Amino acid sequence: MRAFRSSSGKEVLGTTIWGVIGLFGALLCGVITARLLLPDDRGALAIVITTVTIVSLVSGLGTNISLRVLLPRDARITLRGYAKTSICLAGIQLVALSCAAYFLLEVINIDMGLGEIVLGILPLGIAAFFANQSSDALSATGHPSRASMANSIGFGVTAVFLILSWLLHFGLLFAVLAYTAGFITRAVVGMILIDSKHFAEPDDLEPGGTKALVRKGIGLMGMNLGQSIAYRLDQYLLATLADTREVGFYAVATTPASLIQVVSNSIGQVAFRDTAQNQMTRRKLVLFTVGATGVTGIYAGWVYFAAPWLVPFVFGEEYASAIDIVRILALAEIALSPYLVLSRAVAGAGHIRLSSWTGIVGMGAMAFFLVLMIPGNEGSGAAWACVAGYSTMSLFLLSGMQLIRWRTNVRLNDRKMLPRSVLN
Repeated sequence: MRAFRSSSGKEVLGTTIWGVIGLFGALLCGVITARLLLPDDRGALAIVITTVTIVSLVSGLGTNISLRVLLPRDARITLRGYAKTSICLAGIQLVALSCAAYFLLEVINIDMGLGEIVLGILPLGIAAFFANQSSDALSATGHPSRASMANSIGFGVTAVFLILSWLLHFGLLFAVLAYTAGFITRAVVGMILIDSKHFAEPDDLEPGGTKALVRKGIGLMGMNLGQSIAYRLDQYLLATLADTREVGFYAVATTPASLIQVVSNSIGQVAFRDTAQNQMTRRKLVLFTVGATGVTGIYAGWVYFAAPWLVPFVFGEEYASAIDIVRILALAEIALSPYLVLSRAVAGAGHIRLSSWTGIVGMGAMAFFLVLMIPGNEGSGAAWACVAGYSTMSLFLLSGMQLIRWRTNVRLNDRKMLPRSVLN
């Protein structure tokens, strides 16, 4: 109870409340797009959003994560410098988006013309990039709950535009533009919510802040990018080894299954903040991890039994094939929950090598299991691959944390030093 009354507990509560509001916004968006688009176009939309999200992370060079690690510790790092760096990196985003557009047209064979790519995907990618950068800037200032608020407001704007598209019988392009409007809203609201005092720079500011951000960010990209690809590789390989229609069923199934991630993500954001500020204890970290996994398990049980009537009622009878996929993905969320909390705690504590390797191992494990299980099983195979892949990620991270603890205990016995963080 003392933990929940503390500032960390209040941030967890605020982040979770706003996350739940965003959860309903995301659910509403998923329902509307399922009603608005046929399974083929619904799968195409999922692939487009997944692509621009990954491209945004690549173009950011990990600076969004390195800011959260360095801002409380390095006097050279300021939000103004981070903003300037982000504007420069937006140029990389444009180039990367052009390559992604070619990939979607020529490799995935997505059913969109060149004009729709230019009007839809390029603005969506730029908006997603700045939304991602501003969200982590808010979290870096010690307010992940505000970042969650901006995210929820963005989902609300997307839902409004999707409802208009549905009522006016618009198609895929306007669905993409609806998500663009949501990302723009997230970026603008995020910048407004950051206190102006955080943009102040001292007169004697030492140089080298941008280099430190980028250098540390590239080191952390293994975690950030590896995790993102691991989470989304299922849809890409499903589109390659099956078809976009199967991706449409799968994308619908992920909506109810993944909603509970809001709890683990919210707790993980606060764990990141506390470890970065040296305010985390081992007992608190255990409480965060067990609490998140327990709530996820309860929700997964409900989804498992509710799926047969929930999916047809919410998304329509044409998506009934997604029922079994929903049930399997609910189990996958239990395996993922510890990772969502602990990976952020490890990154916040500054363990760059372990953070990067968890993302790389997760990406490799997911690729292996997906290639192994999708042929012949399609969506259900992809879901079981998620169970195996997420379990591998959580177990690898736990093993790495135990190794760090063992090495630190050896060092303490040899040098009689005090540990610098809870993970040590």
